[in-house]
Amino acid sequence: MSVFVPLGRRPGSEPGAEPGAEPGREAEAGPAAREVPYLLVSPPVTDPTAPYHSIPYLVGAARAAGHTRCRCVDANLDAFEYLAAPARFGARLEAARRLRAEVESLPAPSRLDEIRYRLCLAAEGLEANAAQEALRIFQDPELFHHPPTYAQAVAVVGRWLDLLSLDTPVGVLDGFSLRGKAGVNLCSTADLADPEVIDAVARPFAGWLEEVFRPQLLDQPWEVVGFSVSYTAQLPVALRMARLVRTVLPRVVVVLGGTEIGDLVKYTGDRDRLWQVLRDADLVVPGEGEAAIVGILDAVRDGRPLTGLAGVMSRDHDDTPVVYGSVATPPGPAYDVWDWPRYWSPEPVLLYSPTRGCYWNKCTFCDYGLNTDRPTSPSRERPIPSVLADLTEARRFGRYVYFAVDAMSPRYLRRLSAALAESGLDLRWAAELRLERTFPERAVGQALADAGCVAVSFGYESGAQRILDLIDKGVRIANVPAVLKELADSGVAAQMMGFTGFPTETAQEALTTYEFLHEHEELWTTAGIGLFSLTPGSIVAKEPERFGIEVLPPSRSDDIHRYLPWRDPHSGETHWPDGADPRIPQEYVTRTRRAEFDRPFTGGIDSAHSMLSYGRHGRGLLPEVEPGEEPRVRLVRERTVSLPFASIGTLTDLDAFFAEVIRRTREDLPSTSGDFAPWLAAPGSAVRGRSAVLVLTNGTLIEAPDGLDLDGESPLHQALRLMLAARARG
Repeated sequence: MSVFVPLGRRPGSEPGAEPGAEPGREAEAGPAAREVPYLLVSPPVTDPTAPYHSIPYLVGAARAAGHTRCRCVDANLDAFEYLAAPARFGARLEAARRLRAEVESLPAPSRLDEIRYRLCLAAEGLEANAAQEALRIFQDPELFHHPPTYAQAVAVVGRWLDLLSLDTPVGVLDGFSLRGKAGVNLCSTADLADPEVIDAVARPFAGWLEEVFRPQLLDQPWEVVGFSVSYTAQLPVALRMARLVRTVLPRVVVVLGGTEIGDLVKYTGDRDRLWQVLRDADLVVPGEGEAAIVGILDAVRDGRPLTGLAGVMSRDHDDTPVVYGSVATPPGPAYDVWDWPRYWSPEPVLLYSPTRGCYWNKCTFCDYGLNTDRPTSPSRERPIPSVLADLTEARRFGRYVYFAVDAMSPRYLRRLSAALAESGLDLRWAAELRLERTFPERAVGQALADAGCVAVSFGYESGAQRILDLIDKGVRIANVPAVLKELADSGVAAQMMGFTGFPTETAQEALTTYEFLHEHEELWTTAGIGLFSLTPGSIVAKEPERFGIEVLPPSRSDDIHRYLPWRDPHSGETHWPDGADPRIPQEYVTRTRRAEFDRPFTGGIDSAHSMLSYGRHGRGLLPEVEPGEEPRVRLVRERTVSLPFASIGTLTDLDAFFAEVIRRTREDLPSTSGDFAPWLAAPGSAVRGRSAVLVLTNGTLIEAPDGLDLDGESPLHQALRLMLAARARG
């Protein structure tokens, strides 16, 4: 294999050299006579059921500007497919079983040993082909919609992720996401700038990076390699991949952009530390990317300096003003960049943004984007004819579309719905909307249904009117039931989102947020209630006196200020962005949680799988299933495992580690990666003895009487397992 010298150059490289000219040689053609080959990458870890829409928008803009020599890599999808291969998944199962045996042989296991021992039990009852078969179920149009079979696939993926976490720092991997603070602190530039820490987080993907991604870097003369980092969970692997690009292609222009990059720029006050984290990037795009990518490619093609480009940051030009482009005239997204049948869904679900920004833009808790004078970016609407043209192109790839918007105005929503109803596109779509009191008056629910809408998600935020007024939500809670009924009567599912813990909220007001859902439970399908987190750019943080709070500095280890602690001066209580609201009884939470699974699976709000289920089964989400109905494909066998410990409950678990993370953060003790080593290395709490544990399908561990045979599939064995599981749930 020949090794080439990339055609591009890094900012500050030798002056006067033609782009593409090797030392001692002239460029073969002038800059304007060629195209710039560029590579765009979506890194792990994120949702593999449907791709984010940022890269299609970038490619659409670049193509319209004449830049057509491009490849797009969904590294998240590629890497998980690579890891799902039976040989690799089987090797992971065997490694977990070996590790469990090693821990059992230790005379005094450490806390880390005990945590890892628990995770190793996820391997029990799985075969080498389980991960690959789980993906097949997600992609099968009938098996996907059979809940017992679908549950098998979800269980395999959940156990698989537990096993992958054995290769990462403790507690970091959280489904298809990463925890902000665990064995690695994603709020710390010290951790994010440390190559050893980044390598540790990216370790599950090391084989794919070397065997697949490195050759991709060498098979074209790339001049620009860009990473679209939409979520915090993608950042560590993106940094690892950028370092690999810099090693393999030292002269290529490396670009990092996306929502998470914008947050990193916004919340990291020390610019020197920021650039330590981003040391392998030449350019950073912290805002909207279409004009920026065209500007970068034009500059590389023309041999112009890469500093001072609109919407682009570099080390010597990092005070770039925020640029919000028009959405009226740019080209639509290029959905042909992805191989849609490979995603983990039976049909493609495309993301599309007919509007950007929020027309309301007043909520006092909101903090999104690089804006400094308002909660989020200004509202911009794409003309309806352009939207229909974009969706006509999108329809070639799929009929399910999620409108990825902050909020559409009622006027625009009505016009768009009418146009879709008349278009003949036969789309199924969902979106997040505001709870507008005019919905019932204008029969908006039926208009949405006629346009193909299958679900709507609402940030109703609180059931207490006083809190809604403090939030400046512009919603009367008394009007909300009529809005929900209008949707329910039209067959459109409502997904409800809210939070407790807003400043000055009383315990009764917190309970009211749940009680509102309980009182109107026939009108909504799924709900998620979280805990308020204070972010630096919100109106609450900027005007704390108005909300009766004192904003506190974060832990000194957290120099990326994603969230802030605050104190109620009346009660003296300090509030931290972690844990759950202790005022809420568990039965309230249980009654509100209807779905068995969360994102990215069916039941998760706005997930691709939920959309597909709404489209097939209506606002009830799931089909009726006979009690005790068996899966059509069984991937997991529930197993009883004998342990050389008196009880599985005596072993240190992840909750104990998370409690230590919270303690160190709240006491302002160092809380970066290496700071937890002494706690993890300390002797564990296991007591030697003899016991057994039943590993349920979903990986839950249930204490079982030692010596009792629970592994069979007879009705008696199944009944015994159900009895033990019910007893464990209380």
